[in-house]
Amino acid sequence: MFMSQYLPTYNMYLVNLVDKNAVLNNLVNTKEILLISLGIVLLAVIVVFIISRRMTNSISKLVKEISTMAKHEFTKPVPETGGYETKKIAHAFNFMLNELQEYVELVVQAQQKQRGAELSALQHQINPHFLYNTLASVKFMIQQGNKEKATDMIHALISLLQNALSNVDQTITVEQEVIDLKNYVLINQARYGDGIKVNFFISPDCLDCQLPKLILQPFIENAFFHAFNEKKEGFVQILVSQKGSNLLCEIVDNGDGMEIKGDYTKEDFKEKRHLFSGIGIRNVHERIQLLYGEEYGVEITSEKTLGTKVKVELPLQKNKKELKPNEITSFY
Repeated sequence: MFMSQYLPTYNMYLVNLVDKNAVLNNLVNTKEILLISLGIVLLAVIVVFIISRRMTNSISKLVKEISTMAKHEFTKPVPETGGYETKKIAHAFNFMLNELQEYVELVVQAQQKQRGAELSALQHQINPHFLYNTLASVKFMIQQGNKEKATDMIHALISLLQNALSNVDQTITVEQEVIDLKNYVLINQARYGDGIKVNFFISPDCLDCQLPKLILQPFIENAFFHAFNEKKEGFVQILVSQKGSNLLCEIVDNGDGMEIKGDYTKEDFKEKRHLFSGIGIRNVHERIQLLYGEEYGVEITSEKTLGTKVKVELPLQKNKKELKPNEITSFY
């Protein structure tokens, strides 16, 4: 590179020759520039990693809390912490959760009203012929001069009606249910004789357990009116016991039996309609499932000429009432 500069004072030129490659090598340090660039890139990567890590950690934590909440604590809101985006997502989710809770409450209230209406309809399907025949039998007994027996039938009928027409969602103890069943048996044996023997086998620890009223009566009614058409005598046994966390009620007779293939399980009642007199077995099954869920209900096993076995399974619910010893032993 040729460089010159005129100097007027001296009336001369200052001339210099410069090696271009030597100058460029001194001005540009390739290694230094490369190291600086790598340092800047590394610093940028670290900053981006820290920022993204902070965002992903808060989002991952939010996702984990939402997953846990959905499995265990559906009503618990998620904490609104973390970055701006995470806070916005958590706030929107909590708002949706509150709206969903209000909707669920409305649905539950609607289902409760529907359940009450269905239970009322199921429970009040009382056979009018039973009332008519009972009153006719009482009239006949009075005309025959058997006033004491007629009085017993009237008292038994009053007790049954009081239990049947009271609050539909009311549960009673096994003890009270057995008393009602004995009244029902008394009425039918007074009308048809005592050819059908009824025996009660109640476990003492089940007497204070709760169950919906009129759950067992339809099966006793079925035994009296349908199980002994060919056979004129026989027995019906009512057994109540605890099975784990469930209350197991069984009604067994040695009557005519039914021509059914296999057993009627809980699932069969969804498709097969097998009604008897009174409120019906299907209605009892539906009523139990409305109250306690699909894992409970009625199962039937029957064989022609050998009899029928009905199993009613309910959740075990204890009553707080303390029973006296004579009350316990009186049911054996």
